[in-house]
Parts: sequence; structure tokens; C-alpha cells
Amino acid sequence: MVKQMTAVERALAAVRGQEVDRTSSAAGLIMTTVEMMKSVGATYPEAHHNPQMMADMAAAAHEMCGVDGTTFPFDMSLEAEILGAELDWRKVDRPPIKTSPVNDPDNFTVPDKIEELGRIPVVLKTIDILKEKYGEDLAILPTTVCPFTIAGHMAGVDNLFMWILSDPDKVHTLVDKITGFVIEYQKLMAAHGADILFAIDPTSSGDLLSGDMYAEFVLPSIKKMKKGTGASTILHICGNTKPMLEHIAVSGVDAFSFDKAVPVWYAKQKLGNVSAYGNLDVIELFPNGTPDDVYNATAEVIRQGINIAGSACDVPETTPLENIRAFVKACEETPVPSKNDSMAYGKQLAAQVAEK
Repeated sequence: MVKQMTAVERALAAVRGQEVDRTSSAAGLIMTTVEMMKSVGATYPEAHHNPQMMADMAAAAHEMCGVDGTTFPFDMSLEAEILGAELDWRKVDRPPIKTSPVNDPDNFTVPDKIEELGRIPVVLKTIDILKEKYGEDLAILPTTVCPFTIAGHMAGVDNLFMWILSDPDKVHTLVDKITGFVIEYQKLMAAHGADILFAIDPTSSGDLLSGDMYAEFVLPSIKKMKKGTGASTILHICGNTKPMLEHIAVSGVDAFSFDKAVPVWYAKQKLGNVSAYGNLDVIELFPNGTPDDVYNATAEVIRQGINIAGSACDVPETTPLENIRAFVKACEETPVPSKNDSMAYGKQLAAQVAEK
């Protein structure tokens, strides 16, 4: 019998593949809704710039639904903005990249004293606020964007993929420079009290890259990033990541967060010692399902051996609070299977798929 854990102890144990008292619901993907934002008086774009509002909004799922972890910031353009990309703030909730300034990676340089630049001080102050208020009762999993995806922001995704085919050295140069910046930023987060780093890399999806491309253009930066920070890290990639699983297994990250396109049992068979996070549907289940639907789906991924139960991507803002509460309830009530039991169940599911 595992002793009762704090939220932070539970999340860290789950990420490291250790025994837990129950399944962690620590959210590394955004789980804020319109109802939550209204409750705490949060609005965009101010929530991107005001650390107290960012903290209140980040903690809302914990306060209102019992989720035992949180993430922020709420967009994936912060790093590119620091590095010189212009954002389109007409879309105040998730400002996209408006201009991609890098034409020649050889001429690209990372600015100094990044702790003073852009919205980085806001994020660091938010960590301070949450850590002081909640301590061990709320796991803090701030989001950083991975180097390959930032490279796409800086050069334009079309240019990045053209370089992969025509001038791969440009890709290596740009990604390597950005990797150093990401490591520096992640170290700042860890120094301020982040419990786990949640690193997102949507542009490295198997819907865009082959497994061999991932191994050449992405994997070295992930290895360098993890080694450079030394912090507990969850890597998230959207879409079909089956071609990447064998590479992620040797990347050095502690856990992998994946989309509904990859079954939990399949990922567990391929990831080796890397823990699994996810992979509950956000298209229909969270926004449109019943609380019973969410509860049962959560219990199912737990039976398949998920280490941290969570959404496959950001939870839609229209998601009813009752569905998020059902997710938490399932994490609290569903027995954690032994490794042997979840493996046996996975083999059973694999056999069923093979028969079809």
C-alpha cells in the first residue's frame, strides 16, 4: 500500500514511472473553460500579461474541479515573440505568428538576458505566486515550446520543410541555436519552482515528419534539452506519433503525452521506460460527452496503464465543469493496475485489433 501523496509527489512519481497512491490528474495541457475564466474574472489578452490573473486562471481547474496540476502560459507563441517574431494580437486568446523573421539561420542570434524579455517575467512570477499559495497541493507543469516547432515559427513552417529537403544544414543550425535558448528558459522555470516541464512539439508530428526525419532533425534537440535542464520533463506531440515512439523511448524525457490517434496500450508497448500521459479525446468526449462518458474513458486509459491521465490536447473552453470533475473522480476512484496487469490487458487489446 502506497502512502497518501501530495499532488506534487504523485505527479513526480507518475512521471518517473514509480508507484502512486492513485492516478495523477496533473494537467500539462490547458484545462481552462469560459466558466472558469468568468469565475476568477480572467480575460484575454490581459491573462497573457498579468501574472496574478494568469495564476488565478491556471489554478481555476484545481479550485473548481480538483485537478491536481496546472499549466501556463495559454498560447504557444511566447518563445517566438521573444526571438523576434511578430504576433497577431487580434486573436487575443491564442495569438498566432504574424511574421517569421528568419531567412538565413546563420544570421540569427538569440538575445541576452532573456529573463527580462517579453512575457518571460510574467510566467516566472506566475510560478512564484502559485508555488507560494499552493505548495505541494498543486503540481506546476508550465509549458515550453520545443526547438523544432519554434524553428517553424521563426522561419515559417513551409520554409523549414523546404530546407529539410534542399538544405538540411540550415535546419540543424537554426534548431541548435534555438535549443540553447529553450534550455535557458526552462532552467529559469525550474529555478522558480516548476515541478515538471511540459514541452510541446506539434510541428514534429508524424502527420508531418517520417520517423527517420524525426531522428535526424528533432531527436538531437530533445536529448540536448533534457540533458541541459536535468528537470523532470513531459514531451507532447500532436497527431499520429507511432513513427516517433521508438525514438522518444531513447530521448531521455521522463514521459510522453500523445494524441487519441495512438492507443495507450500501443504506446506503452513502444515507450519502454518512458511514462505515458494522456490521451482523452477533446473533440467529442470532453465538450460533448456526459460525465459518465468522461469517467468511463478515464478509467479505461488507467486500466491500459496510463501514468498520468490527461487530455490529448487542450480542453475546449466550452467543456462543462461536470465533465472535468468526472475526469478527476475517475482518477481518484479507479484502482491503479499493476504493471503486469496493464501489460496483460494491452496484449489482449492488441490481439483484438489483430483479429479485425
